[in-house]
Amino acid sequence: MMKNGGIGRRLADAWGQLAGDWKPLVEKPMPAADVDLLLRSAAIPSWGFFFMLIIASAIATFGLLQNSAPAIIGAMIIAPLMAPIIGLAYGIVIVEPKQVANALFTVVTGALAVVVFAYLSTSLIGLRVAGSEILSRTTPTLLDLGVAMAAGAAGAFAYTRKSIMNSIAGVAIAVALVPPLAVTGVGIALGSRASADVGLSLTEVGLYSGGSDIATGAFVLFLTNLSGIVVVAGIVLVSQRYGRFRTAILGLGCVTALSVSLAEPLGTSLHRLRVKSRTMRLMATLPALRPDLFDTNGRMDGLHVNYVDGLLHVKVDGVAARERVPDMQERIDSFRDYLAESLGEPVVLELEIIPVDTIYLRSTPTGAPQSERE
Repeated sequence: MMKNGGIGRRLADAWGQLAGDWKPLVEKPMPAADVDLLLRSAAIPSWGFFFMLIIASAIATFGLLQNSAPAIIGAMIIAPLMAPIIGLAYGIVIVEPKQVANALFTVVTGALAVVVFAYLSTSLIGLRVAGSEILSRTTPTLLDLGVAMAAGAAGAFAYTRKSIMNSIAGVAIAVALVPPLAVTGVGIALGSRASADVGLSLTEVGLYSGGSDIATGAFVLFLTNLSGIVVVAGIVLVSQRYGRFRTAILGLGCVTALSVSLAEPLGTSLHRLRVKSRTMRLMATLPALRPDLFDTNGRMDGLHVNYVDGLLHVKVDGVAARERVPDMQERIDSFRDYLAESLGEPVVLELEIIPVDTIYLRSTPTGAPQSERE
């Protein structure tokens, strides 16, 4: 019977033979002194940082107002906010108050500069319509926290490897730090007179307080990104021995507490997003699943799914044959019960229909057989 030591030695030898060819290709982390210099510089609020940040703010704000995804992506690429956030994580893991203070000052003043620029620009331009690019950043979920955590790991790791340091731009695109701040400023400027695309009121897309709901949701998204990046970036830095985990645990614990405090509202938002998606899918498949509830002579023109005071509201706009209107209430009650059972929660269903008379006309060519003309 082979001893444990012999088995361990054999496994180690086998692994050495297998991985031997990889060793020259494995890149070692940058020296601690180089990473320290790099991340200390990233935490300093330099003139170049604010210049590039204002340019990114302009591109993001104008891109949001014209609903242009390419412009918003361009703002993500040139925005320099990722650097001081990684610098903040580094200051926490090395437990140096000056580094934390410098990085925090840079992040806070940079975020404030973006919000103020977006507010002033939107106020001067005078637009009151919130496009889809704006609205998509008002309801953060746990998925956004997951993206931020992955981006934090990638960003911190990239700062410790020279060969992949250029991938920071890609990380900035993934996590999108400047657009949520720009949406915050835009939302404040839009105010209560804001409307959504195609002239809809914001209440129809679940934003009942207008611009303030837009600003609040977008700022929560930024905080989600910030906390997720700092926590995971700090863990990645500590795992590579840039700092000590025992001394960093307090600071990382405080940031983790912020992330946990955001988890409940983000989880609720994710649940509501999932319910909205499922409701729309059920409505799309209704003719095949429940022909007894679907009027083949009718047409659905609009569907709005929102939560009001924690209760799911579904509103359907459409057209129906006039002769089917008298029994419509019975169908609606049955459909509400079907939705509530399928979704597992109470539903308020509203139907706004236009009754129409159905007229059938037909035209046949001259000389057609009698059977075709009848």
